[in-house]
Order: sequence, then structure tokens, then C-alpha cells
Amino acid sequence: MTGKLGSYLLIYAVGLVIFLFLIVVLPGKKKNKQVQAMHNAVKPGDEISTIGGIIGIVTERDDSTVTVLIDAKTGTTMRIVVQAVQSILTPSEQTVKRE
Repeated sequence: MTGKLGSYLLIYAVGLVIFLFLIVVLPGKKKNKQVQAMHNAVKPGDEISTIGGIIGIVTERDDSTVTVLIDAKTGTTMRIVVQAVQSILTPSEQTVKRE
């Protein structure tokens, strides 16, 4: 009797691990790919929002940082890491023309 119970517990445990993988890991990987694609798409002219709530227009971009124009009147800019970009609010005209 204990042999059958052990087999059932093993099957249950394996099923639970597979279920958790499908529910937790796969959607997380998909979300990470989407965020990485968005970070790679940031280019000068895009209006962005950062994770800190700052909204501005990208003026320059290198591999890991972007320079953002915060206030056009005073010319205030800020240099931030690309991973701090939460969303692209308005794509640059170059992006719009391609689509």
C-alpha cells in the first residue's frame, strides 16, 4: 500500500512542479522579452517615462544610457540607464514612418 502512495505523491509533486512552471516561469520570460525589446527600441526623439515618474524626450543614446530632455525651456537634461525606461509614450517620427 505504501508503494502506491509513494508513486501517487511523486506523480503529484511532478505535476505540481510542471503546473508552477507553466503558470509562473513562462509568463515571466515572455514579459522579460517584451521589456528587453522595448529597451532596445528606445532611440532619440522618443518621449519616454521612467520608473521614477520622469517624462522626457530622448536626445542621445549609447549602449547602456540615454540622455533625456526634461525641460525644453531651460534645456535641462538627465542621463539615465536604459533599464530605467518604463515605457515609450510617443515613438519618434522615424519609428512611425517605418510602421
